[in-house]
Amino acid sequence: MKTVFRRLVRPLLEIQAKRLIARRRLRVVAVAGAVGKTSTKLAIATVLGQRYRVLVHDGYFGNFNSEIGLPLAMFQLRVPKVIINPLAWIWRLVQMERTIHGDYPYDVVVLELGTDHPGEIPHFMTYLKPDIGVVTAVAPEHMEYFGTLEAVAAEELALVAGSQTALVSYDDVAPAYRRTYVQPHPRHYTYGLAPEADYGFKLSGFDLATGITGALVQGGQATVVGLTIPVYGRQGLKSAVAAAAVGDLLGLSRPQLEAGLRAVRPVPGRMNPLPGIGGATIIDDTYNSSPEAVVAALAALGELPVVGRRIAVLGTMNELGDEAPRYHAEVGAAAGGAGLDILVTIGELATHHLGPAAVAAGLDPAALKPVGSPYTAGEFLKLMVGAGDVVLVKGSQNGVFAEEVTRLLLADPADAAKLVRQSSTWLARKYEQFGERPAL
Repeated sequence: MKTVFRRLVRPLLEIQAKRLIARRRLRVVAVAGAVGKTSTKLAIATVLGQRYRVLVHDGYFGNFNSEIGLPLAMFQLRVPKVIINPLAWIWRLVQMERTIHGDYPYDVVVLELGTDHPGEIPHFMTYLKPDIGVVTAVAPEHMEYFGTLEAVAAEELALVAGSQTALVSYDDVAPAYRRTYVQPHPRHYTYGLAPEADYGFKLSGFDLATGITGALVQGGQATVVGLTIPVYGRQGLKSAVAAAAVGDLLGLSRPQLEAGLRAVRPVPGRMNPLPGIGGATIIDDTYNSSPEAVVAALAALGELPVVGRRIAVLGTMNELGDEAPRYHAEVGAAAGGAGLDILVTIGELATHHLGPAAVAAGLDPAALKPVGSPYTAGEFLKLMVGAGDVVLVKGSQNGVFAEEVTRLLLADPADAAKLVRQSSTWLARKYEQFGERPAL
């Protein structure tokens, strides 16, 4: 019944969204990709906010990136609690009509396009027609539905063909996919940390207290120098570079770009540094997990100036299909070469494939601790973390919920408000899965 209602209301919502864009002459920036969508979306909104009135949803209470959530988000409306309630949908359509003909206080909307089945992003393109389409990465995701990386590329890069201007990650979209899907577009640009990218960043410093320092680069030339952006890790920096590129393409001045980049902040659950017990620092990267994102997070941990020990908590990565054991082994090999002092794994796949691969790649077997729940992991680390230690925490959602490790290691319990999935509904779900709650 819910599926039937979705199919009935979706065309109506899409028509309203299309009408809103046309009537208000809205500029639409859409972000897709296997990793980093939310961080990139919010960085873009922060930078564009220096000149434009920007509508964006922060993702803390949901990403609004689904087939019916996205058009509703453009009107600042939520999906009804009871989807099969026809009165709720009629009321939303009435509210949409009022917005189309009334006051709409935005010039730009920045949208995140989510997909877990082939054909979803091409369908978004039937009514959005973005002014700028940003693709953050092509990497393994929802492989039980896509099957191959080529299918993922075709899906995510459908945003390129549907957008007036395309901006694609040079670092995280393979050359073969760029040649096939990006280069034929008459107005395309690349961003990243490779010197070949149209928009880039020359890094000169990296500090947990302040973030990343360096120069913004365009066409190989530094445009803003001595810039410190309070993000952590290369993925966060790439999001900021994408935001700078969008800002430049939409006419922001250099002072506006600089002010916007200095205002960018980490997103909850995405490479967010938090004070830990005993003087440790926790890098909370627990929103979700994929092979490419874990490798990037491990690389960031390796680049940080650490006084104490480098510790990683890595959970099972969900939704990788039949190739999940191989992907976990590949991540384990990266962990084994990351100079870790302690590696804690959570979940069956991480324990049976990631951990052993890390040991085979050089991790001291005595440094490996496999556990079955985030609470066990947190209690184990509470006994040993201390001043100068940096703890990276990363894992998928169901069956892992690695944010509960972070929660147990916080110096200030009030910082739990900065973690993902802390509502009573989520906590009840975790209790149902693990039969235990954190000791607060």
